[in-house]
Amino acid sequence: MKVVWVGLGLGVALALQTTLAPMVAGAEVPVDLVLVVVIAVAVARGPLAGLWAGTVGGLVQDTLSGGVVGVGALAKTLVGYLVGQFGLQFLVTRSWHQVLTYFLASLVHAGVFVGIYRLLPSDAVTISYLDILNQAAVNAAVGLALALTVRMVPQALARRRKRRRSVMRFGG
Repeated sequence: MKVVWVGLGLGVALALQTTLAPMVAGAEVPVDLVLVVVIAVAVARGPLAGLWAGTVGGLVQDTLSGGVVGVGALAKTLVGYLVGQFGLQFLVTRSWHQVLTYFLASLVHAGVFVGIYRLLPSDAVTISYLDILNQAAVNAAVGLALALTVRMVPQALARRRKRRRSVMRFGG
């Protein structure tokens, strides 16, 4: 069942990243929703789940983006594994821990991604440090929103069920 939720999260992130986000923000979208889901999976489920989420999400995103297939997948796989290991060692439960984790993981992803592209002879990627920091900040904000949503939705559903039971019990 957990694999289904991870697959659903990656599918929604890919769909939003490739269809809705470019229409809303133009061609240069400063958020990587697939990376946000990979980091969330790695923090919640550990390094192996982060590794697989990064591999699958990165390969599909690379295929859809038209770049060199495998570069984004390798970067996301490495980040998923590292964040999962970090999540095993440290509790990433507070909001500022989550923001810092998403921000630093986004910086590592950008470093690996740009580093791999610089090794390729024909494909040179030029990106400014300001763009990298901007994307890391937006990823951190979206990641925090995702973490808060994932935390709050089950609590809200439980409160709703409790209210429904009490209304039914007392003659509603």
